[in-house]
Amino acid sequence: MVHVLIADDHKFVRDNLRALVAQQQPTWKVSEASNGPEAVELFRKSSPDVAVLDIVIEPLGGVAAAFDIREIDPAAKIVFISSHYTAGEALRVTSVLGAGAFVAKSEAVKLLVPTIKQVLEGNRPV
Repeated sequence: MVHVLIADDHKFVRDNLRALVAQQQPTWKVSEASNGPEAVELFRKSSPDVAVLDIVIEPLGGVAAAFDIREIDPAAKIVFISSHYTAGEALRVTSVLGAGAFVAKSEAVKLLVPTIKQVLEGNRPV
């Protein structure tokens, strides 16, 4: 079973992303974090297959959380989400990490689950 960690500081967004994943992939397990430190700790405890991290999240932004997660597991799979970043800006962010992908929150209904699948297969869609 695929285990997805979703980190976003807005409960409404987390609830919607959880429902989206459950609708499209009902066998996947979803864990939630409301901030960066919580995401890092949940990753440390549960080793999810992929972490979906909001780039703009307080405290400890998604990028900083991703670096901390990569210290725990250098091969960790990361998908960034944001309503504040463009795909081009996110490409620069994911390039710094050397892996990962980006989905605009406005495109999540259509792209989040397919992007997670691609990342799990070792591809880097942005």
